[in-house]
Amino acid sequence: MDFKHQARQLVGQRVTVVTVHGKFHGTLLGVGDDFIVMRVNIGGRLRRILIRLALIIALLRLIGTGSGYEPHRSSDDDEWERYLMDED
Repeated sequence: MDFKHQARQLVGQRVTVVTVHGKFHGTLLGVGDDFIVMRVNIGGRLRRILIRLALIIALLRLIGTGSGYEPHRSSDDDEWERYLMDED
């Protein structure tokens, strides 16, 4: 089973996505040919983001209360903006 097939089984569930830029915690909304779409809480606002599959290190089903974005190392707090799709 490939990554996209396994990811599609998690659509609608809370997940953690580890990328080369940091971790995102939220609901997986969809899986495309080379990206996933998530809804995450960033700064108290629900946002839809698009993450390219090439940037993903791991996709995990979330158990617990984590939400939003955790920067990798000491990266800029606005690093997540590169993933932003639109305003919700």
